[in-house]
Amino acid sequence: MIKWFFDKVFEEFTFLGGILFYGLVCLWFLFGEKYDYFIMLFAGVILIYVVTFLIRLFYFKNRPKKMKYRGFIEKIDASSFPSVHAARITLLFVFFVKFFFKDLILISLSFMILVMVLSSRIYLKKHYFSDLLGGIFLGLFTSLIFLTN
Repeated sequence: MIKWFFDKVFEEFTFLGGILFYGLVCLWFLFGEKYDYFIMLFAGVILIYVVTFLIRLFYFKNRPKKMKYRGFIEKIDASSFPSVHAARITLLFVFFVKFFFKDLILISLSFMILVMVLSSRIYLKKHYFSDLLGGIFLGLFTSLIFLTN
């Protein structure tokens, strides 16, 4: 029962680093006519995917819970370094802190969410700690490029 509870909690937190949630945030800004924010986030995620693809093209690292693959694209997806979840959630964290969250409580809450998403990737055996560090670095690098005025 306890394991089931933790499995569910971490599965829900990992969603916040996923492409669906990221896409919904982008759409929120697009339909809210905040085009500059939309472009920053959209361009940022494109850069994250391009850099990750190039890294995984030349460097394959199995996930803690190995994924089977049959083709080239599946092999890229089965590689764990860097963590795209970590890169996306880091980019979102920096974005919201820079443009919206000025209150220490909101910044602390969003940082706890960031830590929970990162922890979920290890708990669910999707990544090693080094994969998360690579993703965090990629998210920070992307933030420097797209979130500086």
